[in-house]
Amino acid sequence: MKNQAKATNKKLINDLVRVDVLEDEVEYYKTLLQPHDTGHIHTTISFIKSRINNLKGAKKEWPFD
Repeated sequence: MKNQAKATNKKLINDLVRVDVLEDEVEYYKTLLQPHDTGHIHTTISFIKSRINNLKGAKKEWPFD
């Protein structure tokens, strides 16, 4: 039981760190946006935001299910 709690705690900490890093990445990608020819960056930002929501406990949908 103690090991399971430890594993759950470690996963939670890892997810918090992962969310923090991904949020920093989104902010960086936003600085790269230009008025044109950066649709791929918009797509990346959207995908990463979905991943962040998933890690924060939002409903799991494709491709994170």
